[in-house]
Amino acid sequence: MEDGQPESVTQAERLAGLIADSVLSGEFWPGFHLDETALAERFGVSRTPVREAIRLLASTGLIDVKPRRGAHVATATSAQLETLFGAMAEIEATCARLAALSAEDGR
Repeated sequence: MEDGQPESVTQAERLAGLIADSVLSGEFWPGFHLDETALAERFGVSRTPVREAIRLLASTGLIDVKPRRGAHVATATSAQLETLFGAMAEIEATCARLAALSAEDGR
């Protein structure tokens, strides 16, 4: 494939990655309404892979889908942010410990 992704990646998975990139870059902000028709036009696909991509992203928690209200970029609650910051602190502590061990070994 010319975009560097393996052949086994479906159009919906590729599209989910592009939408996720737009969310993570801040182009699609928390609460942003994901219009299927607009996304299909933007990415040059039909609405079917857009719907599938939205379903994939909803299963990760990045997108909220509500009946008759559509799909929106998820908004993190303060409890979720607290959990994420706690996890980040643990990861940073582990990285610092591993860096210190590597420095002691002379690597």
